[in-house]
Formats: sequence, structure tokens, C-alpha cells
Amino acid sequence: MKKYALSVLVAALVLALAACGGGAGGASSKINVTFTDFHFMPTEFTIPAGQEITFTGKNNGAVAHDFIIMNLGTEAGDNFGPEDDPNVFWKIEVQPGQSATETFTAPSDPGTYQIVCGIPGHYVAGMVAKLTVVSP
Repeated sequence: MKKYALSVLVAALVLALAACGGGAGGASSKINVTFTDFHFMPTEFTIPAGQEITFTGKNNGAVAHDFIIMNLGTEAGDNFGPEDDPNVFWKIEVQPGQSATETFTAPSDPGTYQIVCGIPGHYVAGMVAKLTVVSP
């Protein structure tokens, strides 16, 4: 009988934690990313709309990398360049071997946003990621 009661208690606890987990569908007020040559790790992020977000990036690559969030409904052209600048929501550059931490306010509109590295050749090489903004 004690095993059954313990199992029920554990199951209830798991369900309660799952219901509370992360708020806004697992959204976080932090973005932690590692840059390597031509990759973001991880490649998907979920943040709450309109909230202050703390970005921390560590560049393990041999060259500088950008973390550029494009505006909702826009994507970089075939080769990220100056023509894409009007569509940039937020941008930070991190030098090789360095880390950077900054805060910014998340977009207020929920949706899926493209993330790119704007260093010449990096976007074309596949240095892209996805940001999902969800209602808080």
C-alpha cells in the first residue's frame, strides 16, 4: 500500500511540475548561446513577448560572430548585407575567444523570428537559428 501511495504522490508531483514548468510554454528570460565557426548552439530559443531578456554569448570560434534577430515576418536575403539592416530587430557582435552579456526587450509580437550571423559568408554557410516569441 505504501508503494502505491508513493507512486501516486510522485505522479501528482510530476504533473504539477509539468503544469508550472517554465511559464509561457517553456519561455525563458535568458538566451545563452555558444558560437563556433558557422554554428549557433543551441539553434532554437523561446522567450516571452515584451519582457527584458538577458543575452549571454560565448564565442568559441576563430572569428567574430553576430547574433542578429530579424524583425517578425522578415528574413535575410540570399547573402546578409546592408540591405537587410532595416529589418534587424536586435544585434550583438562577439569577438573570438570572448563572451558578452547584454539585455534587451523582447519583441512584443508573438511569432517566429529568424536569427542570423551577419559576418560575411556566415549566413550563406548556414549560421542561422530560430527565435520563438510567446505571449507571457
